[in-house]
Amino acid sequence: RQTFTIAVRDGPRNVPLLLCPLGTVIRSEGPNYIVQHSDSGTFETDLEKLNDFGEVDDSLFTEQIWENLAYRMPIFEGTKVLGGWVGYYEYNTLDQNGLIGPHPTTEHHYNINGFSGHGIQQSPAAGQCLADIIAGKEPLIDLSNFSLRRILENKPYRERNI
Repeated sequence: RQTFTIAVRDGPRNVPLLLCPLGTVIRSEGPNYIVQHSDSGTFETDLEKLNDFGEVDDSLFTEQIWENLAYRMPIFEGTKVLGGWVGYYEYNTLDQNGLIGPHPTTEHHYNINGFSGHGIQQSPAAGQCLADIIAGKEPLIDLSNFSLRRILENKPYRERNI
C-alpha cells in the first residue's frame, strides 16, 4: 500500500473516508489529505516487491491516483504531493479478512490477526471475542466467518462493501 500526503488549495475540509472502486482511498487530515492506494496484485507479485519496501513510486500518484481523484472531484486537479510512504498490508491471501479463534488442529493455539488497515477499528471487539473463547464463554457474535478453518477448506469470506 502506498500512502501520499497531499495539499489542495481551497479544498473541502472534513472529507469523510472516500473509497474508489479502483483501490484508491482519500480522507482529510488537518488542512491536507491522506491518499492511499492498494495494488490489486497477487501474493506472488507482492513477494517479488519485498526488496522495494520503502520506495515510494511517485508515478503511481501522477499516472493513476491523481487522474482518478480529479475525475471524481475536480478540485483535486490542483493537487500538490507533500510526501509519501510505503507499507505492507497484513492479511491472508485467500480473502484478505482477519482470523479470530482457535486453531482447528493445534490445541491451545489462538489466532487474532490479519486486520491490517482495520485493526484499530476492530481490535476491541475482536479482543473481547477471543477473550471469551479462551475463557470458555460463547462470544457475542458468530465468528465462523473469521475461522482459520475457512482457509484450510478454501472457502473465502469476501467483504462486499469495500
